[in-house]
Amino acid sequence: MAFFAPDNKQPTGKETGAATIIAANTKFKGEVTTDCHFHTDGEFEGTIHSKNTVMVGKTGIVIGDIFAQKVIISGKVVGNIEAKSIEIMPNGRLEGAIVSDELVIERKGIFLGQSKNTQKNDIQLLKSAATTTATKAIESKNN
Repeated sequence: MAFFAPDNKQPTGKETGAATIIAANTKFKGEVTTDCHFHTDGEFEGTIHSKNTVMVGKTGIVIGDIFAQKVIISGKVVGNIEAKSIEIMPNGRLEGAIVSDELVIERKGIFLGQSKNTQKNDIQLLKSAATTTATKAIESKNN
């Protein structure tokens, strides 16, 4: 499912405007692997692998797992997501577990599930900072 260029040549996926689109009122079931953007306004059930952005439009529904660079949700996703960046837009809904460097939830966006940050070094720094702060608090209390 891709657009054709005006010269009737199919895009290679390396063009910045290349995209795979599932239109509203369309149901698709299976597995998609793509290098280009993926956008759905319809219903998709299965697994999506994209080396680019996956966008779930306002009328879009995805039931399954998503692996991508960036995921933008304006519709509904029920499943797990692994991406560098995840954005839940107003009225967007995500139900599932996520692993991401960055999570943005806009006002009226809904997230139900678990979130893990992939930046483990930052987590270690936060843990040691919390331990240091707790130790100092105990020491000052005892003195």
